[in-house]
Amino acid sequence: MESFEDEWAAAPEAVRRVLVLAHEALTAGGLAVGSVLTGADGSVLAEGRNRAYDDGPGRGPLHGTPLAHAEMNALGSARTGCDMSALTLWSTQEPCSMCAAAAAFTGVGTVRYLAPDPWALASGNDGSSGVPHTGMQTWLVAANVMFLRSVLVKAHGPDEPTTLTRCRELEPETTALHDALPAGLPTETAVETWLAAHWAALREAAALRDRRLAR
Repeated sequence: MESFEDEWAAAPEAVRRVLVLAHEALTAGGLAVGSVLTGADGSVLAEGRNRAYDDGPGRGPLHGTPLAHAEMNALGSARTGCDMSALTLWSTQEPCSMCAAAAAFTGVGTVRYLAPDPWALASGNDGSSGVPHTGMQTWLVAANVMFLRSVLVKAHGPDEPTTLTRCRELEPETTALHDALPAGLPTETAVETWLAAHWAALREAAALRDRRLAR
């Protein structure tokens, strides 16, 4: 098994950065989604995380609004006149129909994402971007474990969120790992520390998911 350090170092800069942003959103009590725009050489040119559920004063006019998705915040950092056709929009989860439309409207050349959106899967709204995920199974599981934990932490009332319940059927390996992790928000302040602590479990869940889909 490749060590976490080796795999992290080998991952594209965009992959590392969207996971950092998703973890930042999670530990802030928001929805764990991160997004970046990269140039032709893969360097990160703009970034954003989901801020729709952030409380208190924030960054930018979308902060605390239903429009403050990670992709919208990343796109909003690009300046008018930028050749968007040369850029790639990366996200931890598949962009929703709003973000996919914004990427198309602004002329983004390529859209890539690590994982299917658990909310979209649970509600039958997946496929908004029109492109498949990257196939990086371990990063997929990591992204969706963080997403599901953020959904659970944000839930109100005693009932389990529908997204988590439905994903028990659709993504059993990811939800099983989610359930095995300590309750509440991660205590690790850096995503690298969190990933390293759970690397063996993330790799195992990814391998199990791979085998299930191959059957």
